[in-house]
Amino acid sequence: MRKVATSSPYTWIMEDFFKGKFIRTYKRTGFHGYKRYLPLKSIYTLLDTTNIKHPRFLRNRLSYVDVEFIEGRNIDNEFDRNKLLNIFCSTVFELSKINYSSVLKHLPYLDNTGFYNDNIKNLVLVMDKLSNYQTFERIGLRKDMIVSLASIELDNTRPMVFIHGDFNIGNIIERNNEFYIIDWELATVGDIAYEIALHLVLVTYSEEQRNQIFERVAQALNVDKEILIRDVNTYIRFEMTRRCFLKMNRAINLARRGKPFDDMLLDAYKYYTGICKNKILLDDIRATLRDLYKG
Repeated sequence: MRKVATSSPYTWIMEDFFKGKFIRTYKRTGFHGYKRYLPLKSIYTLLDTTNIKHPRFLRNRLSYVDVEFIEGRNIDNEFDRNKLLNIFCSTVFELSKINYSSVLKHLPYLDNTGFYNDNIKNLVLVMDKLSNYQTFERIGLRKDMIVSLASIELDNTRPMVFIHGDFNIGNIIERNNEFYIIDWELATVGDIAYEIALHLVLVTYSEEQRNQIFERVAQALNVDKEILIRDVNTYIRFEMTRRCFLKMNRAINLARRGKPFDDMLLDAYKYYTGICKNKILLDDIRATLRDLYKG
């Protein structure tokens, strides 16, 4: 068994097993601020009812599941954005058609606002566990930046749908001019506005292309475009805040252990400048970490 260079730290390749290859995907613990409420076996059962090309579920084990390994290549950042836009929208449309009631046993939320606040609650639990608030406050990050987001109301008339939860360039495999969507371990039932927001955080589009996404999704799901845009922007703020806190926490831990942290700090700062009104210089953050954990 060998580790695979993919976006998931839980992905391993097994070779020559049942005369083929497959990926072993370990279950997540919710540590990253997410909680998945559908077992992977159920997720793949639902995907098999669609036209989406995806890995096949092979078997379930105690601590992991085995799924088919897709031979091919990851698309890269130079991939044509109009083609990527079409892949995303067609996948969204297919997912929105899924009747998930056949496998859905229980969700802790009943509507989009519940889904949104549940993600906030899970992130707060993670941040409490990490317990780096004192350092966060020195560089301008506060817990109430996350908690205050829970006061925002979302459109609950928009139906909840099945979503991928991590739709980015690294999770698309091209093989023989066909495109497979992989890494479904964060898939769940939730708000389509979150799916769009996460995609826009991870992928750069022109304003015209972003508008195309809103137009096509709003028309396909028969929802109000302007309200959809409003709620997508709310989720974008949440996602940037989440990433900023978690990446900055990792930079803090690296500094504490006396290891280089500049790359992680730059990554965190990208989100930091998007959520903080009072921006401080990257050098100030770096100096704060070095002062706190010097030696």
